[in-house]
Amino acid sequence: MKSFLNNEKPSKILLHAPDGLKPLYLCLKKNIPSNIEVYYSSSPGYGACDIPLWEAEALGADGIVHIGHLEYPFKRLGNLGRKILYLPVYFNRLLSSEFLESISIHLKAKGFTALSVSSTVVEAKIRGQLAEYLSIKGFKIYEVEQPVLGCFYTPVTVLDERVDAHLLIAGGLFHHLGAYLSLRKPLVSIDPYRQSVMNYSREFAKYLQKRLYLVSKVKNSPMRTLGIIIGGLPGQYRPHMVEALKERAARKGYEAYVISSTYLTMDRLIAIDNSLKLDFYVVTSCPRLPIDDLSGFYKPVLTPGEFEAVLEGKEEYVFPW
Repeated sequence: MKSFLNNEKPSKILLHAPDGLKPLYLCLKKNIPSNIEVYYSSSPGYGACDIPLWEAEALGADGIVHIGHLEYPFKRLGNLGRKILYLPVYFNRLLSSEFLESISIHLKAKGFTALSVSSTVVEAKIRGQLAEYLSIKGFKIYEVEQPVLGCFYTPVTVLDERVDAHLLIAGGLFHHLGAYLSLRKPLVSIDPYRQSVMNYSREFAKYLQKRLYLVSKVKNSPMRTLGIIIGGLPGQYRPHMVEALKERAARKGYEAYVISSTYLTMDRLIAIDNSLKLDFYVVTSCPRLPIDDLSGFYKPVLTPGEFEAVLEGKEEYVFPW
């Protein structure tokens, strides 16, 4: 951060972090010179796409320090009039030797010899440890240095043809579910906080069954009106994707309404549906919203990839785009 302050010379800084990392605000404040005015964002931080540029603009802050993520790979935000410093946070506790050995035994029992090893940014140090250990054990390892996001697994999916399986290091279900929906080869889910190889097969099957059902429902029904959600956050604003989907939908006989939303919740979707009464919705802002937050909505809510399957009549599941 020191080099950022020296090189960019901001006069006002907005600190922003996911809620769980907001306690780091005071730690960072101690390292900011007193001549720089500091503001503390209370806004949530759901990912690298979710940087509150509008708050910085309203405050006149010419610098933003975002804690917890690296720069969003789909859209560079630094060219939108604000200097942004991304400060990743790392988990420093490495895997035990016993757990490393149990992973190796598990992989050999499965017959896997060539593997990718990926992680979120938080587990980057563990990823390096595991990749090195498995290489020494004789596995062919492709370490994916770019961290995955809930909507971004491309550096892993490009290795599908080279590996027998993919190892993903992350806590909880969220990132593992996204990887499962994106990949074509088996997924081995490593939870470094539980020091356990997780079996999410039941959860994976439940989610996939629901997504395939919704795609089939739209594909095989007389539904013809849809709402295309365009994101209001700078990192989720995808006008080219929206226009392309709208044009393709029109060619297939659909009537599309473009709906803007900064934070799309169940309540917001109910409110717009009460007004427009459309048949189904496609969310371009964040493809995880239809899967995690809006799956219980009373009308189909699809990701762009799922709507692609509807338009093209694809049988294979497509996630996220």
